Amino acid sequence: MKDKKIFYMLWLCLSMSVAMMSCTKEERIEPTKDLQFKPLFEPQADAHAKEKYLFQKYNVWIRMDFTDPTDVYNAYLGQDVTSARFPAQKIDDDKRESAYNYMDTLLSNLPFQFVQDFIPNEFFFVKTYGFSAFGVQFNAVSRNRLAFVWPNTYNTALSTVHPTDHYYRDSTLTREVWRNLADMIGSRGIEEIEGFESIGKPYDGGTAFNKIRDQYFIDRDLEKRNRDWQTLADQGGYLDPYASVSFKAEHTAFMKLILLESYERINRQYLQGNEMRRKKYDLFIKYYKDKYGWDMQESGNKFRQRINQNNT
Repeated sequence: MKDKKIFYMLWLCLSMSVAMMSCTKEERIEPTKDLQFKPLFEPQADAHAKEKYLFQKYNVWIRMDFTDPTDVYNAYLGQDVTSARFPAQKIDDDKRESAYNYMDTLLSNLPFQFVQDFIPNEFFFVKTYGFSAFGVQFNAVSRNRLAFVWPNTYNTALSTVHPTDHYYRDSTLTREVWRNLADMIGSRGIEEIEGFESIGKPYDGGTAFNKIRDQYFIDRDLEKRNRDWQTLADQGGYLDPYASVSFKAEHTAFMKLILLESYERINRQYLQGNEMRRKKYDLFIKYYKDKYGWDMQESGNKFRQRINQNNT
């Protein structure tokens, strides 16, 4: 009887392992044709043409319609119970096209395989999300959905939404988009870049960063805190002070910087005079070139050039 229990336990573990390995992000979950079930995770037949087009192009669902506000807060892998107390409002009809165009521009700058590996499965565009007085612009619902309030509600938002080129006009919004996406990408279990941590001081889980922060609560010397944080980054070879916490934190910092900034400015502000940071930068760029054939810095150069052109 004991051997039989052990056998069943091993069989159960093996079955679960196979099931987990057999369904990756880039694979679409399709219904069994013989049972005539309709696919759940894809646009409906009567959906907006751009919604269906983007899903076919990127395998990412850009959603704007729902029958019940709780649909916005309930993703396949998680729920936002707190915000669900406040009914979400649908995006205005005259803003739909600009939102689809925004996402098409964002995704077109990324390698398809990178999108499949790391970009959330769903972007849910709404007019309001949660309690509007809190000014929520984005909210990640588990690892597979980013709720996106459209248009931009930040104080620095542009007064109007450009219908086709907003990605390269509202730098505040796009920076916040990538701050959220970079965090979500980091949560998907990114692999550490070989040799990356050994270039500078080892990550310490936030010990040094928090020590400086806690001292500020004692002496309230803001300039000293910022100076000490910068020293921590400079001497440790980190991109910024918070990057001293973990590889995930530094990966997030590098990604959102490189995708939205020119090499000239990155070199001037971060790399000149700090050989450790320069080596990390070079290794980061090389990693994504080798893995995806993607020059990430080229995307950043393009973004900064287009932003500058639109602001002149």
